[in-house]
Amino acid sequence: MKLLLSHVADLDGVTPVILSNLVGLDFEYKLFDLDELNEFINTNIDNSYFDKYDEIIITDLSVSKEIADKISNSKYNFRLLDHHISAYYLNDYEFANVRESTNDYKECGTTLYFDYLINNYDSEILKRDSVITFVELVRECDTWQFTDLKSEALDLNNLLAFFGNEYFIDNYTMFLKNNNTFYYTDMELTILERLNSKKHDYIENMACNVTIKHIRNYNIGIVFAEEYRSELGHFICEKYQDKIDFACIINLNTHVSFRGIKDISINKFAEIYGGGGHPLACAMPLPTDIKDKIIDYIFLGDNCENR
Repeated sequence: MKLLLSHVADLDGVTPVILSNLVGLDFEYKLFDLDELNEFINTNIDNSYFDKYDEIIITDLSVSKEIADKISNSKYNFRLLDHHISAYYLNDYEFANVRESTNDYKECGTTLYFDYLINNYDSEILKRDSVITFVELVRECDTWQFTDLKSEALDLNNLLAFFGNEYFIDNYTMFLKNNNTFYYTDMELTILERLNSKKHDYIENMACNVTIKHIRNYNIGIVFAEEYRSELGHFICEKYQDKIDFACIINLNTHVSFRGIKDISINKFAEIYGGGGHPLACAMPLPTDIKDKIIDYIFLGDNCENR
């Protein structure tokens, strides 16, 4: 049995689960946010938790150098497939393959995992046009290296947000098993029409609530939002391009995302705060006590007369 550990937050994290289903792997999976994987491995690598797995595969996530050392010195068969520049140090380890691009083709966790499956499993289903198109839609949405499939790629991301991880995985596992070409059903098209209208209104509204802060020599457009972080971030960068260097989207339920369109390696900024990613798209974890601090500030802070 295999254990798949992937990213909880987006298409590129959940699609390896779908691909594993299509191949018929005997596997379990867990989805993590940015700051959770290190703790999970650190907690379990010295006990018998991993004993029942012949391979532990990590996609679209990286581990710290400390955890990488523990993995290298363990008896377990780990494989890490990631595409974030900030994780290039992991290529010093035999178990890791971190590659941002191949020539001009930007990779993502899904494409790296797809190649791994193609090279290690004789599965005809992976050669279907529907599966190949699905993988490409995920890649384009994750890397923002769009072709004429841009609209379909963004729509797929919207459907994930609408359906949630579990239903999305089950739905597209079944669809790709039963169809040789990729298309959206009439039900999905109806949903997408409404979602795109909602998304347009949401992005316009959130972009009007941007706070600009000067932090570490950068002017950053900051907004609190929970949806459409990539599209919202790019919209903010374009709307305020004369005023900000990059955008910051704070989701108090998950993490902090950064997006940019200028020649600035904002992943270096994210690394200062324990994050990382791509030069123009990256993220950082939230402090674990952030919600308690906000509650205390609102109800117990100096600005509260009746504390």
